[in-house]
Amino acid sequence: MARIPFRIRRLWLALLVVASVQPGIAAAQILSAPADQVKAAYLYRFVNYIDWPDTAFANPSSPLVIGVAGADAVYAELGRVLAGRTAHGRAVAPRRLAAGDSLEGVHVLFTGDAALLRGPWVQRARDRPVLLVSDVPQGLESGSVLNFVLVDQHLRFEASLNAAERAGLKVSSRLLALAQRVVGTP
Repeated sequence: MARIPFRIRRLWLALLVVASVQPGIAAAQILSAPADQVKAAYLYRFVNYIDWPDTAFANPSSPLVIGVAGADAVYAELGRVLAGRTAHGRAVAPRRLAAGDSLEGVHVLFTGDAALLRGPWVQRARDRPVLLVSDVPQGLESGSVLNFVLVDQHLRFEASLNAAERAGLKVSSRLLALAQRVVGTP
């Protein structure tokens, strides 16, 4: 189980203090900041446990791109998390995606909105070497390889081996061991 970094715990405590001083702040606002930070950190960590086929990259120096659709707060946090980071010997870069944008050069697609997952994103990502990550109910059943779930007020994830295989991705057994639920056959 991944521990929440001290910086995030400190932010959580600060938000609770602010909320007690200003009771008009909505609880959802307080809870969303740390959750977005944790999701961004997870997205970066996930890429270290996924193997993409060589054909997924235009050349050996191409960056590994994490696209985000429908989750502006996660995108903002991801920009901070990825600053100067690498994975698999490649720079890791975030990209904000809007409806109709191409997935060319995108290696991870995070959809933070159930409507986007039911829409064209899954169709465009299907049968391509794209790690589709979501945080919606029934995300795996909708085609995601990884899906965030809340378990006992802790952010966890589940995995679909069938979706990973369809995308041509190999998921490390170390990552699968941390999953809340794994569906499909290896």
